[in-house]
Amino acid sequence: MTKIKCLFFLYFLFISNLFTSCEKKSSNDYKDLILGDWVFEKENPKRKNYFYSDFGYTFLENGICISKPGYYDKKERTRKEEQKTFFLGTKTKYKINGDSLYILNLITKKWDASKIVSIDSKYLKLSYEKDITLDLSKVKYSENDEENFDKVIISQSPCLGPCPINDIQINKNGLVYYYGEDYNLKNGFFTAKISSNEFNEIVSDFKKTNFLNLEDTYKSDVTDQIEVSVTFVKDNKIIKTVKDYGSKSPKLFRITLNPITNLYQQLKLQPTETVQKFQNEFYYFSKGDGTIRLVRSEIFYLSNLLSEANRTEQSFKPKYRIHINNRSSKTYQYETDGRFFLIPAKNGKLITVDLGFNFIEKNELEKRLYTPSRVY
Repeated sequence: MTKIKCLFFLYFLFISNLFTSCEKKSSNDYKDLILGDWVFEKENPKRKNYFYSDFGYTFLENGICISKPGYYDKKERTRKEEQKTFFLGTKTKYKINGDSLYILNLITKKWDASKIVSIDSKYLKLSYEKDITLDLSKVKYSENDEENFDKVIISQSPCLGPCPINDIQINKNGLVYYYGEDYNLKNGFFTAKISSNEFNEIVSDFKKTNFLNLEDTYKSDVTDQIEVSVTFVKDNKIIKTVKDYGSKSPKLFRITLNPITNLYQQLKLQPTETVQKFQNEFYYFSKGDGTIRLVRSEIFYLSNLLSEANRTEQSFKPKYRIHINNRSSKTYQYETDGRFFLIPAKNGKLITVDLGFNFIEKNELEKRLYTPSRVY
């Protein structure tokens, strides 16, 4: 080998090693930078008549990806059955090869590939199609002990169409209450159990949404939309309720809700008869000419408290009437002082149950007391 050829060979070897080194470093950078929580912001450039649902990813070190709001497989309507939506979960796998990101699709059982166009500590750009990028932002949050809760209740109200109507309450001890009213794979009252780790994951997910600082109400001007209400409880006190009509709450909050409202599909449900029928028809409290109204998730929470309350012969002085959404019922018979509730048993006879604490005082519900103006 001549001297020139030798120098050229060494130079070529140096350049090859340099590019190989850069490629490995780039791939390692991707693997480190991608860890954490990301939420979809926009498509760039935005195509006309092309819609992306809100979504987000959490990438963990062990190759696990949490994809929200999750994977859903639909079974089309037939003559015998309504359309059904099957929730397949949120937890899947991912891998990075060079500048390519692969996420295992739980529906197709195949790897969805995208190119990592750019990534840093704040932003991630992914390309699924030529010249089209999806922009995601890194979720930044700090742990706050005050955001802890020991119960969360999520309720979905009817809309104009086949929207799932259901309620789910998840307790720190793992107990789950579920009620499906319509358009669900399971309808009726059920209980189930989850692990402490699963509950802690739910708490962690909601902390990332900064839920205590959310607005109490989000509302769309479009009619006949679904309303979702979420109630957080700590030591039997409602610390926050968020009501979202028409999907107007922050996207990170919304994509956190969806998997939980469908969690019942992945649980071993046990039918329960402890819930009294009238509890699902509860409408509002009244005191004099004033009313105290609860949102659906708060009603479900109170219903579950009543279903587990101890029966007692204790007498009490009624302060509030309990109104239910059933015109044929004798609403004046159902009374409470906030702690003791005079309610009908399954046989129709009235019984008194003791919550063990005053629900109305504990949650300062008299602040909601509303007396409508009378017009003469």
